[in-house]
Amino acid sequence: MTELHNLLVKQIHKLELDKYMADDELKPLFLAISNSYKTYEKANQITEHAFSISEKEYQEINNYLYQEIEIKQQSITEIKKAIKLLSSDSTVDLDNSTNDLIDIIKFLYEQINKAKKLENQLINSKEIAEKAVAVKAQFLSTMSHEIRTPINAVIGFTNLLQQMAPKPEQLEYLELLQFSAENLLVLINDILDFSKIEAGKIDFEEVDFLLKDLINNIKLANLPKAVEKNIQLKLYLDQDIPDIVVGDQVRIGQVLTNLVSNAVKFTQYGKVTITVSLNSIKNEYVFVDFEVSDTGIGIAPENLNQIFESFTQASVDTTRKFGGTGLGLSITKKLLELMGSEIRVISEIGKGSTFNFTLKVKKSATKYINKQINQLNLDDKILEGVKVLIAEDNFINAILAKQFMKLWKIECDVAENGKEALKMIINNNYDLVLMDLQMPEMDGYQTTMEVRKLNSGNYKNLPIIAVTASAMLDIKDKAFLAGMNDYISKPFNPNELYKKIAQYCKKLS
Repeated sequence: MTELHNLLVKQIHKLELDKYMADDELKPLFLAISNSYKTYEKANQITEHAFSISEKEYQEINNYLYQEIEIKQQSITEIKKAIKLLSSDSTVDLDNSTNDLIDIIKFLYEQINKAKKLENQLINSKEIAEKAVAVKAQFLSTMSHEIRTPINAVIGFTNLLQQMAPKPEQLEYLELLQFSAENLLVLINDILDFSKIEAGKIDFEEVDFLLKDLINNIKLANLPKAVEKNIQLKLYLDQDIPDIVVGDQVRIGQVLTNLVSNAVKFTQYGKVTITVSLNSIKNEYVFVDFEVSDTGIGIAPENLNQIFESFTQASVDTTRKFGGTGLGLSITKKLLELMGSEIRVISEIGKGSTFNFTLKVKKSATKYINKQINQLNLDDKILEGVKVLIAEDNFINAILAKQFMKLWKIECDVAENGKEALKMIINNNYDLVLMDLQMPEMDGYQTTMEVRKLNSGNYKNLPIIAVTASAMLDIKDKAFLAGMNDYISKPFNPNELYKKIAQYCKKLS
């Protein structure tokens, strides 16, 4: 830096600041200080020259110099103020500085080093956090698979026994068993949903669906519990709402189901009322108002915000008396926020509660949705003669699936691992494959990809349905990327499985 003023260079050597001169970020500051020295030197020359010119010229030049010095001093003072605000823990004492500009350079160099150190720490923390999220996601996927596998057997065999004309007292026990298993499944799903939301793993579909049918089905699903408790379950549905809209049917259904099931659960006498009305239609969007009110136990004013917190209910007594994880409303609130809405609540102890929200969905260009698949009669023998391969390494799950195939007159074989499944697909003419994703030798993803690589067109078009106990969203995406046609989660609903097999085997009339 030969362009620096010689006096500044001497000072730098004297104060042992040579190491700072190589720093690219400080070079502009050194140059600025050097220019300040040169300006001062030039000012001295002008001052000497002033003695030889008129008094008027001398005064003008002198005033100009005073202004320059004052501006410089004000600038340094402002820089000091800014530095104090920027960092109160600096080792540089600017209040008692004898060389302001040099000390400012020291401070800036100190702050640059701190910033670089902090940047490295943030990068390391980000990498650690990303690894922790990945480990957590893998843990949840594994645990959901391990927990759902035995539940799949319990619920599946319960469903199977219910279809075998049990005695009345046996049917009562089976219904109690099914109720307990499904309650356990709800708790598991709540925890998994909460974890997925926390990890930002929730994706929202945009598909055409029948909104009025969804609302009616939610009412019907909660009606048996309301009848059992001898309370009314009323639905007021605005007929001006479009029949078909575009949105995420599953997540909207989850929100409304949480609110309705909660209202029924916490109401001992009176009624639960579901009101759904058209708010407005603007451009391509439909705004729908939802309200769920009850005459239940109510919520104290001081607990209104608390009920939306994770793992929290209005009181300890509520948890003991009514059960639950305390995640339902927390999940509902977060899902609505992710869909651009918010939940509101009005409540009074002993008189009941009212929850409401407004949801924005898109208008649909579709005029008609075929509902025939949802109206199949499982007594029809439309699947008789269909040939299915069950790729499943769990012995109990395989027996369960075989029993349902037998009940539906379906011919089936079982492969215990991916390699065996691939050989059986090559050597047999199957109409459909139920592919477990987590198997030894070769998992369901790899097996499906190998099937799709086979030369015959039959293999490329062979319907493969992923069957897994994992509830993680990326598992579903990976299944589709591997070449699978559809997805069903364990414990599977027999009606849903029946309909999917019928759909892909072209057995729908």
